[in-house]
Amino acid sequence: MIADLFSPRLALLPLALAVAHPVQSQTAAPPAQLRETVVTANRSEQLVTEALPHTTVIGRDAIERSQAVDLASLLAGEAGFQSIQNGGRGSATSLFLRGSAATQVLVMIDGVPLTKQDTTGTVSLEHIMLDSIERVEIVRGNVSAIYGSGAVGGVIQLFTRKGQGAPAGYAQLEAGSFNTVRAAAGVGGQVGDTRFALGIGGHRTTGISAIDVTQHPGENPDLDGYRNLNVNLSVSQQLAPGQTIGFRAQGTQGRFDTDGGGWGTSTDFYKGSSTLGNGSIYSHNQITQDWRSELTLSQGREKSVYDATQTAFPYDSQATTRSRTLNWVNTVALGRWQLTAGAERQLQSIDTSDSYATTLNTGRGVTALFAGLSGTSDAHSLQLNVRNDAVSGMSAQTTGYAGYGYQMTPAWKLIATVSSAFNLPPLGYLYDPFSGNPQLQPETARSGELGLQWAEGAQVMRATLFSTETDNLMLYDFDTFRFSNVAKASNKGLELSYNGKLSVADVRASLTAQDPVDEVTGAWLPRRARQMASLGVNLPWGAWLFGANVVYTGKRPDTALNPMLPAYSVTNVTVRYAVSPELALTGRIDNLFDRKYQTAWGYNQPGIGAYVGLVWNQKR
Repeated sequence: MIADLFSPRLALLPLALAVAHPVQSQTAAPPAQLRETVVTANRSEQLVTEALPHTTVIGRDAIERSQAVDLASLLAGEAGFQSIQNGGRGSATSLFLRGSAATQVLVMIDGVPLTKQDTTGTVSLEHIMLDSIERVEIVRGNVSAIYGSGAVGGVIQLFTRKGQGAPAGYAQLEAGSFNTVRAAAGVGGQVGDTRFALGIGGHRTTGISAIDVTQHPGENPDLDGYRNLNVNLSVSQQLAPGQTIGFRAQGTQGRFDTDGGGWGTSTDFYKGSSTLGNGSIYSHNQITQDWRSELTLSQGREKSVYDATQTAFPYDSQATTRSRTLNWVNTVALGRWQLTAGAERQLQSIDTSDSYATTLNTGRGVTALFAGLSGTSDAHSLQLNVRNDAVSGMSAQTTGYAGYGYQMTPAWKLIATVSSAFNLPPLGYLYDPFSGNPQLQPETARSGELGLQWAEGAQVMRATLFSTETDNLMLYDFDTFRFSNVAKASNKGLELSYNGKLSVADVRASLTAQDPVDEVTGAWLPRRARQMASLGVNLPWGAWLFGANVVYTGKRPDTALNPMLPAYSVTNVTVRYAVSPELALTGRIDNLFDRKYQTAWGYNQPGIGAYVGLVWNQKR
């Protein structure tokens, strides 16, 4: 079946396969980049090559090399990701991972889960800029037993700048096509036992006409602009060796113009805003030499406003969703093994209103207990996790994860995992007065993976066969105009990825082939491509750094009312010139060949765009 998923038009396939199968040397090289650590894969620090779930790290240097503006742009070229966007910058964006919808991919900031409880059910990733992000960790596959609801397809965790070493500043300025201007500045460092970071960024563009007037001829073809302001603050204090308290806060506001989605007229004007805020206080305590305890109290809030008062049918609405979380995580070292255990209490709520006096004000609580054991013995590695989530008004959910790794040689590792998951319906899916379905059931899923990893020196290659079966998949039903459950859905596929250095070039390559289907009807699940591929190269040349990134997405069905969308590929190129160790000039061209394509039917994507910038990073 997997062989049938590959299209002859997949032009990147030969190149991706060639890159993904480097020649193994006779002796293992020093582990250079492999010393990089991750924490998301099992809630404790480990080498990225030791993580049993397929895990990727994108550090600050890689973020700056990419010249990506927002999170969705950064992840578009990573293995397994597919981006869906209703227009240009700032328009509604969803990220699918291994065929799992955005509602099935958990997004976290500094360990705090982000949730959105309205009828979109998805965190507004289009407003998360990269100005204050230090690193991104991506865990692919079902890890619900570690993180609870929303982690069927994987986890995206963002770590903000914390400040370390002598205080130092940074600044960035960029301008270019579509009247785009972007700026950011900040400072961070350590003074005595105090670490701090403060940053602010802004973004403005007149944008493009999001609506495709050939498909929606009645709509207003005006430009849909976007404005963004984001801030980040982090302060921590070491009270004693191993005892630290701290505070973090992030906020972003996006203001956007939009279109009626096929229901408007040529003079209608729609606009809206989304305000995201996230704050936490925490205490990290080394209780004993082997026991570390972390306690975090956090609150996340997103307020969305939609203004259609300047239309033939005036209307406005707003929705505010909140999540308050108390999380307690303990890790105990047991020689070469590590025990993780803790508890979590989360309160979720939604408050909506509109011009028709329709309101929704409801909430629920989730209480979770979790435990995990991971470690190695000779060539064998093991990870076991179990979690129980008690949800108010619903039956408790117990999920599990079991992973095994066998180090066949110093370079080659065989990995096998099985896991179960659940995903709660957003409160808007349940109780929205227009589209809610109180009978909606949580999704449940079972996953299995078989992977082969090659790691040597600064190179990591991984091939993964994956399979996920989902019961009660949540989809919008265009016949009943309500959310409903699909009895059974499945997705099976093959994922190849490579990350490393070939000669002097940094290379990232990926290939995904999958088969997402409704097991009852046999229908292809909407908006999920069967083939995806990417290739990114950065080549240094003296003071210059040249980059190119190509992303291919195969054909896929849109929603039930719309036709099949054709395959497309987009090429972006970048250049960077180091004027000094602290100052660099940047330039990039997005959509180099000016491809016309759609990620959602009825909505345009930007054509070719050119941008130049200046980046300053003060050296300590």
